[in-house]
Amino acid sequence: MSRYKYLDKEKLLSQLEKTEYKEDEDAKESTLEQMSLALSLLKLAEINHESEYSLCQAVASHLLDKVPEPDDLELEAE
Repeated sequence: MSRYKYLDKEKLLSQLEKTEYKEDEDAKESTLEQMSLALSLLKLAEINHESEYSLCQAVASHLLDKVPEPDDLELEAE
């Protein structure tokens, strides 16, 4: 037997505060600035797709001892 009695979901939901989503232009600007900063930092650190892949492969190799090359994998679309 459950230690909780029947919960009245409607009653519980009615007790919650109502919230509304309002689009904030300042938040949009901030997000775009942060994205720009992140991309700039990647460029400054000379991180590109190839170096990112190499890093991921090195970490996977360290953790798993052996990591197959992408060309060695047989991926079939179903």
